[in-house]
Amino acid sequence: MFSLAQIRQIDAVRKLVPEISVEAVKFATGSAVIQPEEARSLSALGQAIREAIDANPAEIFLVEGHTDAVGNAGYNLALSDRRAESLALALTKYFDVPPENLVLQGYGESDLKIATPEAEKLNRRAAVRRITSLLNGG
Repeated sequence: MFSLAQIRQIDAVRKLVPEISVEAVKFATGSAVIQPEEARSLSALGQAIREAIDANPAEIFLVEGHTDAVGNAGYNLALSDRRAESLALALTKYFDVPPENLVLQGYGESDLKIATPEAEKLNRRAAVRRITSLLNGG
């Protein structure tokens, strides 16, 4: 069993549960905006999270924001926080996912999918992890 702080801050702990990559959302450079057509394509994810919470109201999901390595680290961290917030807002607004079941965390450029200092759209992403088992130990 881990604390929420450990899950959010220790990479090895967070990565004990699989990442659900949110392929439908493609963030533009410097942006945390989810386009309306992208929000609509989140329906499978939104429905799956909603069903999990309906079955177990104690389910907790970590919503992650990420950036590429272009720009300064402080800016990227703040931008990644906004990306996590945008995804969480879309899930709550369009799919009635209760906000109390979502934990938001930006990781900036610390967890690149493609290790490059260049602008890389695959690094400008959001992801979700079901962290209930890490919190409850089961």
